[in-house]
Amino acid sequence: MEVSVSIADNCPPYEENLLIDRETLASNIGYILDHDPDAPDILARLFVELRQAIDGGLQGISRARNTLVTAVEITYLHSHSHVAALTLYRLAQEGQLKVEDEPTRLINSAIERNTIGKPSARQSE
Repeated sequence: MEVSVSIADNCPPYEENLLIDRETLASNIGYILDHDPDAPDILARLFVELRQAIDGGLQGISRARNTLVTAVEITYLHSHSHVAALTLYRLAQEGQLKVEDEPTRLINSAIERNTIGKPSARQSE
């Protein structure tokens, strides 16, 4: 009889106070790490630095938060959303879009529809 064991089962049990459940976290990290043999060490070091900053108190928590916000911004540059936005921008620069499809108009309309009465996206990250 073969027993399946996930990476999540091999880690100490800290799940009582996780932001993301252990299985989802393990799955997401596994996907990221499968593409580069150095990725586990790089990601582990990043996590250690963030934990050390958080353990350092309020200033460290603030620095860790700002680092995570910046990481999201950097990650965006590698996303399908960025590719699509850049394509739309190029089409606009080439004069190939209708006025209502101009990037700034589309993006600002979506932001306005979804943030009325809410804090700005940058503040809530």
